Amino acid sequence: MERIRSERQRHAIARRIGPVLGCALALALAAGSASAVSFQLDIASSTYQVGAGDTWADLIAQHQSETLLSSTTVTSVAGISAPLYAGVNQNYSMLIRTDLDVTLSGTYAFQVGTDWGRGGVAVVIDNATSSVIDELVRTDDIWWNNSWSNPDVFVTSIALTAGESYTVAWLGFEGCCGGSAEIRFSYDGAPFQTLSQSSIASYATPEPGSALLFGLGLGGLAGGRRGRWGGADLRD
Repeated sequence: MERIRSERQRHAIARRIGPVLGCALALALAAGSASAVSFQLDIASSTYQVGAGDTWADLIAQHQSETLLSSTTVTSVAGISAPLYAGVNQNYSMLIRTDLDVTLSGTYAFQVGTDWGRGGVAVVIDNATSSVIDELVRTDDIWWNNSWSNPDVFVTSIALTAGESYTVAWLGFEGCCGGSAEIRFSYDGAPFQTLSQSSIASYATPEPGSALLFGLGLGGLAGGRRGRWGGADLRD
């Protein structure tokens, strides 16, 4: 008899919270579909000089070992500078990165104008395997002087596949004096355009956000199933 009473109580609770959970799921799905690619910007205190033999793994480890000065997200990789975002103009490292779920296969070229007085690295990582598939390390003093015709502007190109997920990142080290950085991209030889939420939207989407995962979790609860969400992003 007690078992029947408990079963009835469980069904009554499910009937009351079902509509609420359904609404929460719908809102979460809407939030996920409305999301856009963003760019993570981290600036740390650093006096490191990139050297011959350094790799992305070496340099990201160096950057992450330093004192973090600023961490934020931006919607466009233009006018990025340490004085603006961290209040410093010397002795720092700057990491710009984004995660892309590519929707159009093709060759993606990234054109970089920056101030890396102590060198830096541009990298593309295949998120399915966590392997570096493209890497360019610079050990020289780079300053583009805010001109795309400057010889210090450099370009990296790579073929990306639709349906695959990638991390694209740029990490530079600067002594003085905190010049601005901008990144442009081109798809299959088209003219370069500033890398931003709006410009990349036709070619890639962000990875599913926490709002979507939260909504799916609520859906699972509404269905009466027990489960455990787990996993962690192990990429640097």
